Amino acid sequence: MVKKKNTSTKKSSSTSSYKNVCNSFTCKIGSFRTLMNQTKGPAKFPRPTATTLNTFANWINKGAIVQTCSATQVAKWARSKNKNFNTTSATPTTCRNVLNAKFGKTSIKAIARMKNGSFMVATSPTCRAKGFTCPK
Repeated sequence: MVKKKNTSTKKSSSTSSYKNVCNSFTCKIGSFRTLMNQTKGPAKFPRPTATTLNTFANWINKGAIVQTCSATQVAKWARSKNKNFNTTSATPTTCRNVLNAKFGKTSIKAIARMKNGSFMVATSPTCRAKGFTCPK
């Protein structure tokens, strides 16, 4: 008696887990690319220090995502919360205050000024509060 082989193909549930891993890697690569770009090319503003870049790299290794937002966008968020934000003399501390009020203290990990005047923001990938996403 010959046994019949099972020829039905079962779709693996691992494809969705690979998709999640791929998205995680893509976010990490983009975050490290943002850090790398701060070390090359001309700069209108002072570059982040090597210590600052290493701190951001450590946040990325812990799972944070580095996003960028302009001082103009932070000013719009500040106006929505009735806060003052001067785009010409904006500091990472004032930016952090605005972003903490908008998105919650647990979602914002670190902030630094970039070489083009925008802000680098290390955010948690998921949070209980509103997710931080900069408009493009």
